[in-house]
Amino acid sequence: MNILHNTKLWLLIIAVMHTVMGGGGTYATYGMDSLAIVGFFCMVGLYLFYAALMVEGQAQARWAAVLCGPVVVWFVLCSLMGLTMFGDPAAPMPESIMPIVLWGLPALSGVMGWNMEEANTSASAEA
Repeated sequence: MNILHNTKLWLLIIAVMHTVMGGGGTYATYGMDSLAIVGFFCMVGLYLFYAALMVEGQAQARWAAVLCGPVVVWFVLCSLMGLTMFGDPAAPMPESIMPIVLWGLPALSGVMGWNMEEANTSASAEA
């Protein structure tokens, strides 16, 4: 169960994959015609890196839940509705199972740690 609570690990995995595979893959597939989408993928990657490396504890858990939870919902809705991006399916099944799981793990970890006690708060309360 420890790996499930490792929000930082899941955020870093998603950040790297979103930046490299999302931004780089989109650029490799569509070239200069999709620079706005490549920029969007990289921008979201920066938010994920920020959440993974610049905050800790309860704040990190909340960032993970807020950033990753809506993406899981988006994947599921795109799959159910058959939505497309650039003429390709946005979330074809079964290929979308892996992204749903990978985005779902930091979201779940974030929800589980949403109300965690901060170490500094409990230490100052004892003093």
